[in-house]
Amino acid sequence: MIERFKQVLSNRRPIHVAAVVVLLALACGTAFAVFRPHESPSDPGGSRWIPVQPQPLETRIGLVGRIEPATRLQVTAPFEGIIKELAVTEGNRVEKGQILLTLDTALLDIQMREAMSGLLKARRNVENMKDWGNSDDVVRARRTVTGGEMALKNTQSKLADTRRLFERGIVARSEVDALEEQLETQKLDLTTARRELQAAMDKGQGENRQIAEMELANVQARYDALQALHEQRELRAPFAGLILRPPEKTDNQDSSAPLQAGQLVKQGTPLLVLASTERLNAMARVEETDLQQLSENMPVEVTGDGFEGDVLKGRIAGIGLQGKSEDGNNRGGSATYDVTVAIDPLTAQQLKRVRLGMSARLTAITYRAEKGFALPPEAVRRDENGQSFVIHRQDMKDTPKRVTVTAGRAVPKGVEISGIEPGYVELPADGH
Repeated sequence: MIERFKQVLSNRRPIHVAAVVVLLALACGTAFAVFRPHESPSDPGGSRWIPVQPQPLETRIGLVGRIEPATRLQVTAPFEGIIKELAVTEGNRVEKGQILLTLDTALLDIQMREAMSGLLKARRNVENMKDWGNSDDVVRARRTVTGGEMALKNTQSKLADTRRLFERGIVARSEVDALEEQLETQKLDLTTARRELQAAMDKGQGENRQIAEMELANVQARYDALQALHEQRELRAPFAGLILRPPEKTDNQDSSAPLQAGQLVKQGTPLLVLASTERLNAMARVEETDLQQLSENMPVEVTGDGFEGDVLKGRIAGIGLQGKSEDGNNRGGSATYDVTVAIDPLTAQQLKRVRLGMSARLTAITYRAEKGFALPPEAVRRDENGQSFVIHRQDMKDTPKRVTVTAGRAVPKGVEISGIEPGYVELPADGH
């Protein structure tokens, strides 16, 4: 249009002034249409105004980790025995209550019979203590005392008769002396018998009875423990999960060798590891510089290449208290801390896709405001007193005014601001 306008001027034909004005107006209008900004209203002074409305604000921190079972149980041999039947192998999925393996109880049965024998003896001993007055030991001791008393009376009677005969000169003095000596001996024997009777009676009372009762309690506890082990001959899954091989090595079993029927295992030998698939965790590490941004119960979103398209929800269940470093010590350099995220229960479809050991990307939502205001940093100004303010108006037709604000945390959309209302804020063209 401008070039055409020049051609018209170079033409020496007569032209009306009105036509020239129209051409100039058209040219200027076209140029203005080309260079007019579209993103926001502007003032003649060059300032731009941006709309300000409440919106959800949040900050996030990303972590990298792996999917792990929330519960991992190591199944060990409850007693020494031979594996009678192995119902599962590594990698099998099992349901709660399903039999994992069965142990032969031949060796345990021997121990149980020995314990039962001791239990019967201890029980009989305690029963005797309860009726100790009629026990064999007490009856024998009482019989001895009775016999001694009768013998003593007989000797006393004979001695009296012999003394009368001696006074009449019928018997010799030696017979009297012999009976007197016999009487003293019987008195001593009777005293000893009475002491033995008292000792026999004491055996069924006080400490002796307590000892017998404690021995019975110990034998009973041992038998009950063996019986409880016997009931564990069939090892069952306490929860649904996945069968894994135990990582530990023992004296009689190499962790690289799979279990098999007929194998002898000692008590406490690791047999299997049952990893829960009902509840999962995401395990990650956080740098100490980002540690203060996290807290327990903070919401987390979990994604991964292995289950792309699914966003798992969860919360931080725990943060490690002791830092770890790459060289194994914390004497220098930055440390990392373990973070455990409890993932919400998965759907049946998600359980088919999410597998143990998969890599995961964790996004922790460190802050969230449902209705907040965020502005570009250049929109917030400072006066000579260091106070933050913005130039604000509720409508573009209103007169701008200065509003004191408080700048908060940085968010992806700018800086969180409090103290303003919905409307428009001036954004200087020069950024100041």
